[in-house]
Amino acid sequence: MILAVLIVLFCALLALWNKMKPRGPSPPVYPGALPILGHAHQLYGDPIDFWTIQKKMYQFSLDNGGVSEIRFGPHSVYVVTDPDDSLVIANTCLNKPYYYDFAKEMFNRGLVTASVTTWKPHRRLLYPAFNMQVLATFVSEYNTQARNLVTALSSEVGKEPFNVRHYLVNQLLKTVCETSLGLETKDKSIDEDYANATEDLFMIFVERLKKLYLHLPCLFAWSSLKARQDQLLKITNDAMFRVIDRRKVELKGNVDKNKTAIRDVKFKPLLDQLLELSDTQDALSDAEIREHLLILLGTYPEIQDRAYKEVQAVLGDEDKDLSKDDLQKLVYVEAVLKESMRMFPSVPCVARSIEADVKLENYTLPAGASCMISIYGLNHHSIWGADVDQFKPERWLDPSTLPNNPNVFCSFSLGKRNCLG
Repeated sequence: MILAVLIVLFCALLALWNKMKPRGPSPPVYPGALPILGHAHQLYGDPIDFWTIQKKMYQFSLDNGGVSEIRFGPHSVYVVTDPDDSLVIANTCLNKPYYYDFAKEMFNRGLVTASVTTWKPHRRLLYPAFNMQVLATFVSEYNTQARNLVTALSSEVGKEPFNVRHYLVNQLLKTVCETSLGLETKDKSIDEDYANATEDLFMIFVERLKKLYLHLPCLFAWSSLKARQDQLLKITNDAMFRVIDRRKVELKGNVDKNKTAIRDVKFKPLLDQLLELSDTQDALSDAEIREHLLILLGTYPEIQDRAYKEVQAVLGDEDKDLSKDDLQKLVYVEAVLKESMRMFPSVPCVARSIEADVKLENYTLPAGASCMISIYGLNHHSIWGADVDQFKPERWLDPSTLPNNPNVFCSFSLGKRNCLG
């Protein structure tokens, strides 16, 4: 009880101090803020509720000049949907805010959560493993896994509507195990339990983010979420460390020369490249796939038919493998992929810590706050036109009709800390 009172008093004093500090014009504040709590109470609810309130906050920013403010307790978070202001922040504010540390407890020193001093040298270290020449060697494996996915989905033909996510997660696991970890398809070191544990860890991160009191490490340490997090981390860490340790032995001792020689002809797994680049590599970033593309294709059969006909025209024989050169010819398919990523980016936003005052076009954001660059908001900016909320791959076929500002399409983030690959 005493601790709760002290926390409330501290938040109240900090909020009062922030309010009394001299500052210039401020962005509009999202409606519904309460004293002390700010907007934290609006984040409660299930994932659908959480996503709904996020979209409302992004839209409020879009409707009010591209910058707005939300408050988590005494902490100000600026939501930015203006493309030019977003680039300024992306290139100026490179460190992540304190709540990224919640994920750091799960994924250690990955590039997403790393400090700038860690991120810079490690990003340079990882570049060789993600260049186009290396990625092109995976095309044959992608062909194999694509065929397997089509075979799996064929069991649903003629039946009632179904959830495609299970099939995609299964196929993603197989693809990642082959291309990233160097595991054979029959190897079950990384299984569906690992995928489920990873997804559950992300949901714990979101749940902690929503509940302001769990931001305090002392309270989170005694929560049921922390106990569940520890259980899930044991599943993911045990599986991944087994794979990494075994692969290190195989690489250094050349345990199975024949198998290695055969695999090298096809491609070199990313894990092998990372281990060869550095003996201190601790972790791999997690891959994620979204089912939005297939859902959109199913929702718009005329777009699906046009994409299918283009694939048929390029490949001719149904059994022919897709080659690197074929990819350049799939112009409409590429447009479908880009439009899918515009409509539904893999992450809706990225956050940055404001360590020194940042001058934007109309406002100066103060040091000590944090900023949320809304990728979803930028991808749905009015600069895209009146049909911004429509799934329209054709917009990508004529470059002259696309927005002049390239920062409004940032599904792989933008600025210096954009997505590596």
